[in-house]
Amino acid sequence: MKAIIIGSGIAGLMSARIFANFNYEVVIIERDELPQDPQTRPGTPQAYHPHHLTPRGRMILESLFPGLNEALLKNGAHNSLGKEILFYYPFGNISLKTPTNDAACSRSLLEWQIRQYVQQMDNVHLILRTKVTDLKVDNANNRIYGVEGRGEDGSLLDMEANMVVFAAGYYSRLSDWLKGYGYDIPQPEILTTKLGYSTRHYSVAGASALTWDTLHIEALKGSDWPTCVVSFKENEVMEVILGNIGGTYPPTDEEAFERILKELDNPVLNGILQNAVPLDVPRGYRMPEVYCRHFDKMPDFPSGLLVMGDALCNFDPIHGTGITVAAIQAELLQKKIIENQKQPIPGFEVNYLENAQHAIEPAWWINAVSDFGNEAVQHIYTKPLKGIRFAKIFIDQVITFATKASQIQLLGLVWLVKTSFLSPHELINKTIFDLLRSAGFAGKLEELINKGAISDPETWDQGRCPDIPFFEDSLFMPKEILQQ
Repeated sequence: MKAIIIGSGIAGLMSARIFANFNYEVVIIERDELPQDPQTRPGTPQAYHPHHLTPRGRMILESLFPGLNEALLKNGAHNSLGKEILFYYPFGNISLKTPTNDAACSRSLLEWQIRQYVQQMDNVHLILRTKVTDLKVDNANNRIYGVEGRGEDGSLLDMEANMVVFAAGYYSRLSDWLKGYGYDIPQPEILTTKLGYSTRHYSVAGASALTWDTLHIEALKGSDWPTCVVSFKENEVMEVILGNIGGTYPPTDEEAFERILKELDNPVLNGILQNAVPLDVPRGYRMPEVYCRHFDKMPDFPSGLLVMGDALCNFDPIHGTGITVAAIQAELLQKKIIENQKQPIPGFEVNYLENAQHAIEPAWWINAVSDFGNEAVQHIYTKPLKGIRFAKIFIDQVITFATKASQIQLLGLVWLVKTSFLSPHELINKTIFDLLRSAGFAGKLEELINKGAISDPETWDQGRCPDIPFFEDSLFMPKEILQQ
């Protein structure tokens, strides 16, 4: 059995690892030359900017690549053990402490370290500097059976396989290829984020001795002002990112970038910048929209083809869930292959896609909730997302209350829900509503109730809010893990 993986990014490497574990001959086709060291490469333009692993993403990656966290730390990744995450909001500030020795690093180091695992597997082979130009399609049997491509040197690639995994990232041409063979491709679901962010790196002497390692500053001067996040990666390099949605893009000019940092007037930021030496000029990234493709709704999705990572669904990077959702897809793929070996699944590829879409839905919904409120952010799809406005107000009120009342566990709950570790129902429920009401933070929600825009919490069955989508508990991590 043979599997071709298109793309050697993190989604591609995870799928390669899984197929190799099931004794497939695996061929990864990558258009870039892969660096020998943890360096950025043209095919991953976002690698220059901060990438953060969420708890769930970290757990899945560690299960696929045992010892990954320790290996990252040995290769210079920043250790977050005992460090604080500082949140500064217009209405107050609060901090959370990291209880585990999580490795914080760049996308480049993470991808490089994972690639070391994959390359050590005897049944995995890489073909580099080669661009896949088309699929090999058997229309009569509705099947994909390989790929065609061209190397940088002009050499032609013509390869057959039992399975082709498309993991080529955000700028996917899969839909165009399939349309060219007569397939009807559903319109993708789109969020018009008009996202922009700018990042600059600094050297900070004695950074490892700091009591904090992440600083989150919400826009203090109105919606046009960017959110600022300060964090550390390998070799104690500090990353400062300014991000905003709605088309108001942070500057890439050095003077303008530093002026915004100064005008934020945050005491922690001001202090760290006194000893910070810039290592580069600010670099920007623009993303006009994020999308969720619905290959699962194709009436005739071909066998022999799977889609992974950003090629299937991508997210507003400021929320840091992209790698986690790709990891969730990989975990699901592994589960489906096991099930298929025990008892063949009719339409295995469609079954995977339907289940993957089901698993993606909570993350896509919470991403939309987080970005809701800016007029530029519109949801474009035939079916509207349920409960977005209500959930946005609810979560904002929870954050405000948690910050003003120093409710650290409640703020931690928000983070676990936003990163798909726990279900939104763990946060948006009658118990939390009653807590907000008793503390005087439910006024905006009660206005919606009085207008009939949402149901009365007294009618919520078992305390679950019916005004947001129903998400099965099985899509999330068991709460008992938090007590381990």
